[in-house]
Amino acid sequence: MRLLASAPNGTQAINSDAAFWGNKAFVGNYDGFRIFDISNPSQPVLITDFRCYGPQNDLSVYDRNGDGEADLLIASVDRTLTGPACGSAATLNHDDPGGWEGLRIFDISNLAAPVLLATVYQDCGSHTHTLIPQPERGRLLVLNSSYPLRPGPTCGPVRGPQAKRDPLHGVIQVVEIPLAAPAAAFELTELPINYPGDPDNKFDPAEHGLEGLDSLRACHDIAVFMPLGLVAGACAEQAQMWRIDPISGLPDTVRPLWVYHDSVDSDGAGGGDVAVDFWHSATFSWDGRTVIFIDESLGTGCPTTTPIKGVASDTGRMFFLKAATGEKLSHYFIEREPQADDPVQYCSAHLGNTVPSYGRDLLVNAWYTGGVDVIDFTNPRKPREIAFYDVRGDNWSAYWYEHGHGFDIGPMNIYGTHGVEVPADGLGFQSFEAYTATLRVRVRGLNPQTQEFMLK
Repeated sequence: MRLLASAPNGTQAINSDAAFWGNKAFVGNYDGFRIFDISNPSQPVLITDFRCYGPQNDLSVYDRNGDGEADLLIASVDRTLTGPACGSAATLNHDDPGGWEGLRIFDISNLAAPVLLATVYQDCGSHTHTLIPQPERGRLLVLNSSYPLRPGPTCGPVRGPQAKRDPLHGVIQVVEIPLAAPAAAFELTELPINYPGDPDNKFDPAEHGLEGLDSLRACHDIAVFMPLGLVAGACAEQAQMWRIDPISGLPDTVRPLWVYHDSVDSDGAGGGDVAVDFWHSATFSWDGRTVIFIDESLGTGCPTTTPIKGVASDTGRMFFLKAATGEKLSHYFIEREPQADDPVQYCSAHLGNTVPSYGRDLLVNAWYTGGVDVIDFTNPRKPREIAFYDVRGDNWSAYWYEHGHGFDIGPMNIYGTHGVEVPADGLGFQSFEAYTATLRVRVRGLNPQTQEFMLK
């Protein structure tokens, strides 16, 4: 695996998530987002550097006109600002009652000049979000993920109850974007979240060695597998699987198909057992048989460890589960040593996606200072790393993406974002090439948390 190109952002802001459509990459950072032409992966061309402060600025894009070009961009803002408009500054206090946080929706028909179309306030802000495209209903649904680790204007143990809301949050907020009138986006409903079988029905940061943060009951990333109508929720304390109700078009979060929970490392740090610190993200294999849940460690080190209820525990792993039942097949962590010159030694699993390929199941992932890699999980009971790039790694995300129609074989294109722990040294948007002869399906576009077709 080799690095083809990198493009630091102009403000040294933290580099966050990315989405893709056609031959364009849409790359978020805490100061805004950038759009690149990636027709030649070896030489990405910057189209626009759009400044619009709003951590995290995790992005999704959508082609509502069906002409092959993305014309809508949705950005998550999880920091209380003085207002929703671009140019708004951070409030002095997170729980400023006059502050704003939530979703911004942009018209990107002209890639060189994005236009802010609409904003939708969200309680506890928008940490990240997932799209459920429903063009047959004339709408695009946005599942908003947020939680009260810190307070907000209508969020947390004080401001939440004042606004007649659960201090733990306890919901996924759903925003509807009418495709015919995206400027009229609105909050459609809220989906309740609970942790079945969990004694206190909440995630308590103090149990993970983090003092001074608020407890929560909510979800982080949510992955949608459209062909099977399945939704995987990485919900902090639990991994959950839901089915999309065919009538409402919404995930049935009240009746999970199954939940998976693992908070005990039976043999302590350095042993063979592991524990889950914080369920962060999920992705499906393209045949829908396997779901990979990621534990983002709240601990330290490389490999990462966390004191869970006072017990030193191995954390930050990825878990391979049967999508149909939630049966654990294996867990995985990189076995190579971290680079000695990395300024921060922290290599938890974080964000990636699976590759739509034939004869082989491949997963691309970012490991913070552990770099980016390709994992073969054709046998999900024995996943193994087959390629990696780790030269002063500091990666938020890493994704396979190859646009077009038909198939591809040979070197595989991977894109990443670099500059999280030490953003001043961040390489920003990165393009990689990994050598594999695996037959792969090209796609029209990719929001990594929304899988819109299935390989059988």
